Amino acid sequence: MEMSGYQDISALEKSVANAGSQLYTMAHKLHAVERSLDQTAMEQMDEMEVMELLESMTEVKNEYQNLRKDIQEVQQLQRDVSTSIRYQMTNMQQTFQMLKKRIASTQQRRGHPRDQLPGPATVAAHPH
Repeated sequence: MEMSGYQDISALEKSVANAGSQLYTMAHKLHAVERSLDQTAMEQMDEMEVMELLESMTEVKNEYQNLRKDIQEVQQLQRDVSTSIRYQMTNMQQTFQMLKKRIASTQQRRGHPRDQLPGPATVAAHPH
């Protein structure tokens, strides 16, 4: 499945936003766990508090794994976008060279020397 450059960039932006959101959620949960540990000494915790703490830690671990997966997806999308941009640049350069040759051959058939092709030096020397 080949996507256009704009779709790649859009998907990349969505993945980055999703990873950022998950990072915020994970940081918030981790901070809540740290707060509960600060407020309660381990020896004062009953079984229910320990279970809640373990559940919170499991959620943080799961969020971390999801975040890691999203970051890998973002990196893959970045590689895809880079590849797409390189391909488009190569394609544009080839098209430019082909058009340049076509213009030169058309001018030569009309009897115009190639030196008369308007280039940067010619345009700068003869401003309109």
